[in-house]
Amino acid sequence: MTLKRSSSGCGRLTLRSEFSAVRDQAQKQVCFLAVMLYTGPDPSDPEAVPSCGVICSRKFDKRAVYRNRARRLLHEAFRLTGQELVPCRIVFIPRRPILDQKMQDVARQMKIMFHKAKLFRNSPK
Repeated sequence: MTLKRSSSGCGRLTLRSEFSAVRDQAQKQVCFLAVMLYTGPDPSDPEAVPSCGVICSRKFDKRAVYRNRARRLLHEAFRLTGQELVPCRIVFIPRRPILDQKMQDVARQMKIMFHKAKLFRNSPK
């Protein structure tokens, strides 16, 4: 499956089948702000780009404004750091403490999770 490259070089997961595929083959990384499910690079697709999606249900909060803030924080943090990643698919599930964080804190925690998962292009395997 090929995702179109946006100006930032990162794609978005939008289809239910894409989320299901990640969930079925996922590895997991956890921090206090979010749970990250990810799959490694697909060797059959040389033009693949890193892509992410966010699952934020009503269980997170009943008010849409808070769910949308969590989504925006995660998507923006991914957009800022996604160019440095190997082509992979990532699904984030936010946790409540993310609402009290600033954008820079979310981006810092995301980089830590990517480093632990060895998803950076130049990280040792």
